[in-house]
Amino acid sequence: MRKTSDHEESGNDVEVLEKDREYTLTEVCTICRLDENGVQEYLDYGVVVYESSDEARFRQSQLDRLLRARRLQEDLELNHAGVALALDLLDTIARLKREIALLKR
Repeated sequence: MRKTSDHEESGNDVEVLEKDREYTLTEVCTICRLDENGVQEYLDYGVVVYESSDEARFRQSQLDRLLRARRLQEDLELNHAGVALALDLLDTIARLKREIALLKR
């Protein structure tokens, strides 16, 4: 895997890969330190989605979201529903900040 930028998770080095790359379920499980059932739980709660195909393929943005979800779950001891809600709220805050920045121009 080719490293393209720096990224750290809980003191452990994590490789950040090409933005438009897609990952298999096996790769996602390895990178996120989850088994397939763990990823499926995040899928069930809508935390992440995958590209429709014969085999589940995850974009970089979904991998990043899954890593963020894992950090929220570990750091705040949230369940999957709580993680989904927290990520939705964080996404809304980020969107509103972008809109405010545009209005200030």
